[in-house]
Amino acid sequence: MVRSRFLSLAVALSFLVAMVCLGAVAAADEAKAASHHAAADSAKAGAGATKAQKHAYVGLAKCKMCHLPVFKAWAATPHAKAFAALDSTKKENQDPKCVKCHTTGFGKGGHTVVKPLVDFKGVQCEACHGPGADYMKVMKDPVKSKAAGLISPTQEVCVGCHNKESPTFKSFDYAAYLAKDVHKVPKEVKK
Repeated sequence: MVRSRFLSLAVALSFLVAMVCLGAVAAADEAKAASHHAAADSAKAGAGATKAQKHAYVGLAKCKMCHLPVFKAWAATPHAKAFAALDSTKKENQDPKCVKCHTTGFGKGGHTVVKPLVDFKGVQCEACHGPGADYMKVMKDPVKSKAAGLISPTQEVCVGCHNKESPTFKSFDYAAYLAKDVHKVPKEVKK
């Protein structure tokens, strides 16, 4: 009887050890898969993805908290709807050549095709103004904000996407787009 209980206990203990080991293996496999997917996203993004990202992306929801009038103006623009414009039946929403300009921060710590942690779909604030994790902390000080990564968009920023690499590119007149504003900033927030 004692031997039978000991044997049952030994079997139960062996089973428990096996489950713990399998759990550790599964966790390691999951971590390896996540690392592989992150590397795949970076590789898909192109050569620029290999550079270390100095500042982190935070996503539109963080920007919106302090810039609601600007957010509302942006939401009415084609930039806000850029990801939705991709044809999912042709898998454009998974094609790095398309996604890199129809999302924010693809391959640089922002949008990921595999498993997005934050929604970076569309051409959001940080696509044009740079990753905001650092400058959002000092936003009221223009000098500190710029030092922390805030970008004032220039023609160079815009032609990063508005160029002949795009299959729908016709032409891009920076001055004309600037004159009508990319997103109409309400008068109460213009300086």
